[in-house]
Amino acid sequence: MTICADVIIIGGGVTGLSTAIHLKERGVQDVVVLERHSIGSGQSGRAAGVIRGTVQHPTVSATQLEGQSFFRSFSARFGIPLQVNEVGYLLVGQSRDRAYIEKTAAVADAAGCQLSEVSVSDARRLQPGLNVDDNDVFLYEPGALFVDPMPATQAMLIAAKSLGVTVIEGCEVEAVSVKGNVVQGVETSKDRFSSSRVLIATSVWGQPQLARLGIEVPVRPHIAQMAFCHVPFASQHRLQRIVFDSRVGLYMRPEHESQMFVGRRESDFYQSNDVVDPDNYRQTATYDGLTEITQGLSRTLDFMRDGFVHRSYACTYDTTPDEMPILDRGESVAGLYFAVGFSGGGFSTSPWVGNHMADFIAEDSKPAEIELFGLDRFASGELIRWSNTPTGP
Repeated sequence: MTICADVIIIGGGVTGLSTAIHLKERGVQDVVVLERHSIGSGQSGRAAGVIRGTVQHPTVSATQLEGQSFFRSFSARFGIPLQVNEVGYLLVGQSRDRAYIEKTAAVADAAGCQLSEVSVSDARRLQPGLNVDDNDVFLYEPGALFVDPMPATQAMLIAAKSLGVTVIEGCEVEAVSVKGNVVQGVETSKDRFSSSRVLIATSVWGQPQLARLGIEVPVRPHIAQMAFCHVPFASQHRLQRIVFDSRVGLYMRPEHESQMFVGRRESDFYQSNDVVDPDNYRQTATYDGLTEITQGLSRTLDFMRDGFVHRSYACTYDTTPDEMPILDRGESVAGLYFAVGFSGGGFSTSPWVGNHMADFIAEDSKPAEIELFGLDRFASGELIRWSNTPTGP
């Protein structure tokens, strides 16, 4: 059977769902999302859920600020309850990085992010138990927030369906049909879908899908490791903020009453010779990975020296050389669009990306805002520099 659609989106994560929502809000009639597994089964459901505008690039900061606004207003906009935790973001840096961090603050402020440099005493007040030196540098963004990624993904699914988006799970796309360099639709494990516009939003799986169409993207898989750590039983301290400690390369956010989500700055662990099968890899952090996390955490928070790992997991990042996504279309295949290479940042950028990709697809004209994220930047060497501290891209 052949099913007709105005737009087909391959991938049922937050990028695909956000794009579908924004397409429907622009009046596109038949939008179909195809997910080979279940919604949120990939990176979307395993994200940290942190959204902060404190970065050293105005457009990247704007992507984060739009994400904050989207989730703050989500329940009122769609009538779907969603818990949003606006706890603030505290950046901890070394004194030698002061000039760089002050530039980060100036760039983010100009982009509309409300943040300020705070004193050592303020940092300790914002996060009791924080292990700091009198010469350390601190930025605080009070509007930064986090949401639990799986409930958020499911809420976006409900919102998409309520707008009339067709979502089909367990439907693997086997091929994108092209005739005369023009997209015709997709062949799946269930049915054939006909459409002149197809978006590939499938994380690391997008690279081989695009390669089969003659489009090479510099996206490679990397296994990221995270842990949920529990405070010591006798401790009255709790993680109260989102914290990024550049001294040890860890970021963290509260998780329930007595736990915290802790992740590494994964760019510190990229290996160009890694062979990763995104469909077959260890689903928990390694012993060495957990050791690095817990040792670093105890240097950030004194009270976590006697804490313990509650549980851990691993997931596949779709990394690019600058850890920024590729938002583009197939110049040799009319009607083909792609949004891949989010490098672990897809959740926080999904509202902004979905908004602008919907414009791109609906109008068949690339919005000026996403020119920065084009595929050609890698050939020209115009990589995006955005990190809020010196270590990183």
